[in-house]
Amino acid sequence: MKKTAWIIAAAITLAGCKKYLAEEPNKQVSIKTVSQLEALVDNAPLFAYETNQTASFSTDDYEIGKDLYRLNPGAFNFNGLQYYINSVDGVASLASDDLWNGEYKKIFTANLVLDNIDKVTGDDAARARVKADAHFIRAMSYWVLANYYCAPYSEGNLQSMGLPLKKTIEYKESLSRTTLKETYDFILGDITEAEKVAYDDVDPRRAWRVSKKAIAAFRSRYFLFTGDYPKAVEQADLALQSSTARLVDFKTIKPGISRNYSNPAATLRYSELFTWTALNFLYWQEMYYCRYTYNRSWYTPSTSLMNSYDTANDLRYKLLFIPNGGREFSIVTPATTRYTFFNTGYYVPAGFTRAEVLLNKAEALARQGNTGAALEAANILRGSRMSTYVPLTANSKEDAIKQVLAERRRELPFAMRWYDIRRFSVNDYTGDDIKVVREFYNMTATGIDVNTPQTYTLDARRMLVPINTVEINSSNGQILQNPY
Repeated sequence: MKKTAWIIAAAITLAGCKKYLAEEPNKQVSIKTVSQLEALVDNAPLFAYETNQTASFSTDDYEIGKDLYRLNPGAFNFNGLQYYINSVDGVASLASDDLWNGEYKKIFTANLVLDNIDKVTGDDAARARVKADAHFIRAMSYWVLANYYCAPYSEGNLQSMGLPLKKTIEYKESLSRTTLKETYDFILGDITEAEKVAYDDVDPRRAWRVSKKAIAAFRSRYFLFTGDYPKAVEQADLALQSSTARLVDFKTIKPGISRNYSNPAATLRYSELFTWTALNFLYWQEMYYCRYTYNRSWYTPSTSLMNSYDTANDLRYKLLFIPNGGREFSIVTPATTRYTFFNTGYYVPAGFTRAEVLLNKAEALARQGNTGAALEAANILRGSRMSTYVPLTANSKEDAIKQVLAERRRELPFAMRWYDIRRFSVNDYTGDDIKVVREFYNMTATGIDVNTPQTYTLDARRMLVPINTVEINSSNGQILQNPY
């Protein structure tokens, strides 16, 4: 039985997205028991990671100075630079898109489970739980895809192009893009189905399995992003009743390894999190539901991001930002800071955490003008992040929004910033708009001319990530490209 489940999982992992969107899947593997399907949803690495170059490279959290690139061109991946300048043609014409492929693989797996769950033998309680997991997995993947490849959620965008909604494993199912409203309605429908799960709180041994508290955390994000602030607060309060998803006091994080370099001398000092593998970070106690952004390259934090921290007291800065961290990539000049979190710095939390839920609540309250309660929620988080506690204060609604959003950026860099840039651009409050400007070099499909400086500005149309040309072509014209 375990061998059969492993074969299914391996086939899903190794196949390309085209297999799930435009070709008939292999149905030769026999699925007979609930236990086989449970083995699929219990395979955390299949669902917990997203290779996400937009989150890594496309926001104002990331910065490559012109001198840094000119003196160290080999330290940067050419494909990643297409995302850095927010190119349309450069991103669309890459050989593949790991985020699109990865999320549709998860969706196919969820559909495979749902297609078989009522046909197999086994315990009914386990059947109900696995079914809820599959709905949640699918909702999460469609949520990620919608917030990269579709227009930001707003009343004016509801009839714009949404996603191809694969609801079954049938290869003949339409690949035409639905509307944004239909996409969000489908996501909410899956969340509602997942809510039928019997498990109330997060299982700290399996935070990749759905619970009612994880669903509340998801809903707090969903309603914050769709502008329903009272419901965002309501769901955040439900999620915060969890007794197992708890804040980590950063004062308890231990020093980790050090690495020494010469010519010139430098010592890089990491926290223990730097060497945490999946055997550790999948059990990060702040998680309601495991998700991590994976970056094959490295994070060079922007000056504006680093300047947002209280560098004397904020332990996020002291533990996660590594001065001279560029030495890991043979960069001596200019001295370059590196942002790290888990497993050599390649994995950054992107799932629902207690920290995010507190910030969802704080922002929703601030936008409703409840300044005191908003700061109270944000300051609970700060109490676990500062060596010397310095609370946020504000003397107006606008100031409270500003303070809470600054705290959100400090807590959730890279993984959440793209989401926030997009939703801020379409809400009814202009004070939070973010302009992403790159001072770099002229870049074409064949190379980079370091003798020709160029300014790149992210515009509203490019807040929709281009769909890969391979996916469009393999759909025989059903999948339409975003308008640019």
